[in-house]
Order: sequence, then C-alpha cells, then structure tokens
Amino acid sequence: WVIPGFVDIHNHGLGGADDALYFWTNPGYSQQRLPSLGTTSFLATVLWPRAQPEVMDIVLKELLPRIQQTGHGAVLEGIHAEGPFIHDLGAMPVVDTDMSVEKFESWLESLPSRALRVMTISPHVEAKHNYERLRTLLRWGVRPALAHDRVASEDEILAALRCAPTERMHITHLYNVCSFHHRSPGLVNFGLVEHFPNLPQYQGLLSPTVELIGDFAHVHPMALKTALEARSFSNVAFVSDSISEPTPGKKIAYCGRQLEVSSDGKSVVLSGQDTLAGSCSSLLQTFRNLVCSLNVPVGQASCMLSEIPAQIAGLHNVGRLDPGCRGDMLLLNKKWELLHCIVAGKVVYSKPK
Repeated sequence: WVIPGFVDIHNHGLGGADDALYFWTNPGYSQQRLPSLGTTSFLATVLWPRAQPEVMDIVLKELLPRIQQTGHGAVLEGIHAEGPFIHDLGAMPVVDTDMSVEKFESWLESLPSRALRVMTISPHVEAKHNYERLRTLLRWGVRPALAHDRVASEDEILAALRCAPTERMHITHLYNVCSFHHRSPGLVNFGLVEHFPNLPQYQGLLSPTVELIGDFAHVHPMALKTALEARSFSNVAFVSDSISEPTPGKKIAYCGRQLEVSSDGKSVVLSGQDTLAGSCSSLLQTFRNLVCSLNVPVGQASCMLSEIPAQIAGLHNVGRLDPGCRGDMLLLNKKWELLHCIVAGKVVYSKPK
C-alpha cells in the first residue's frame, strides 16, 4: 500500500527535555522520531502556563525558524496553541484567560505570517469577552478550535459559530474535556452532528470539523464508532495528542507536577491520579485501530489522518498524493507495518530488516 504521509495537528512532542513544557525547545528530537510512526507533517502544540509565561517565547524561538523546513525528518508546519483562553484545564497547567485583545493582537503581530495555524479556545471564556479574541483569530486566518469547556451553553457555542457563519470552525479532541447532554447541548452534541436542525437558532451555520484521539484510551472504541457513524469522514481528523514515547512507567516533569506513562504504554496521566494528560500512541497505530478494529475503509482512514487534518490547518501541499504536493508518503505491507516513510521525495525511515 502507498498512502499519503500522516499530518498530526495536535502533538506536544515525544521528549527532548526534562519537562514536557520544554519538549519543543528541542524540536529535532521529535522530528527525527515521528517518521517511524507514520507522521510526515505536524503542528507543534504549545501551552501558555500562567506560572511560567516565558515558556511560550522560549519554545517559539526554537520552533519558528524550522516551520516548513525539510531535512529534519517530519516537517513542522506551524503552531497549535492550546489555550490560554480555556475554561476547563483537564491536566493542563493554570493559564491566563484575561489577556486583553490589544495584547493578544500584539502577540499575533510578532509571529511570522501563518505560523499560528490553530488555537484552542473556549466559548464560555470568550462569551465574557464578547468573542473579540475569537474574531481576532479569524481576521488573522487562524482556525479557532472550540474545546476545554464543560460548561459552555448552547447559546455560547452558537454565538461562537456565528462569528464565522460561512466557514467551519473546529473542535479539539472531541469527547475529552467537553460535555454532552440530551437537553442542554454541549460541545460534544455540536461535534456529533453533520447538519444542524432546521430551527431558527441554527440557520446559516455549518457544523464544526472535529478531531479525535484514536488511542482507545482517551476515547472508548464505541464512542469513536458513534462519531464515525454520525459524521462524514470528510469532517473528521484523527490526532495523536502525543506527549511522550510509549515507555510504561516513565516519569516526566510537567510545570511543577509529574506525569507518568500508563502501564499499557498508551497514555500519560498525572502521577497518582487518573487524569489523562496526553497520549503515547502514534498515528500509525491509530490507522491500524481504524482499519482493523473499527472497520473503516482504508481510503477513509488514510484521509482522516492526512488530507482532512491538512485542510483544517490550511496546509495545501501535504496530505495528498497529487501533482504539486510535496511528495510525503508511506509504504505499508499487508500487515499494516510501515516499510518506508518518504518526506519531500526522500526516504527518511525504513523498517529494519
């Protein structure tokens, strides 16, 4: 089989520093390892902790010069900022949700054009700021990803969607750190419909695209199947939400706390708790889960790991094997083992013989 290289729009890195917050100060560590896991393009997902605000500047100093540069392994295509305008943290460190629009726009101006591709933002938090920061993202061509919000009301979510009625917004890691209710719709409800009801409050709005973590730890296979049955594959992306290599029991510092890799090597939790902090699974394993366990056709599974995430992030030359694209591809055998990974027409990984 020959399929496009996988595009991971939510990846915190595999390592490279003692503290997970600083993994992206050493981007080469992850870039060299990701091709063996099927990933040829990715967005570096970064946080903005209130206790260590300097982290963002330190990390971006290392990341920005590498954006869309080949020759390092997997290609860094841009940034996904997970916060700081979020309501429910999950395992994330405390963030500053009250940054002014002026300060936020000044920060955006300091970035190279199109460096920031996606930003996770909470409707409930933005409602208190009249959605001005969300509108700012749209003006700058950044994809708003609604998430980390268990309390957002139907009206708050609809108001967020109305900021861009003619384009699809996105939902970060559907099911995780958001809510579903049969009478009071939350973000999960909005993520599970392909077309909104024919009711006045939904008129003219497009349902958002969604991303899912396919490690079978963050989301149960039945819940994944529900989403796949409810949505067109053309509006679904699978992500790794990776934060470590799969070494069971491995300990990782994390903004004054400690993370630990689960005993099955699938996920990372806050030590001593069951709060999930990220995944150890690869997009290659997700592809196998989709095809072998969830009976998704190979073409659709491939699209949800390549073309669709590329579209969501506004990446036009990756995710497909078409004329004019960069030439990122995977060669797989009948057991879905990765034989070769090719980036920009060059083999960057081959399965050991």
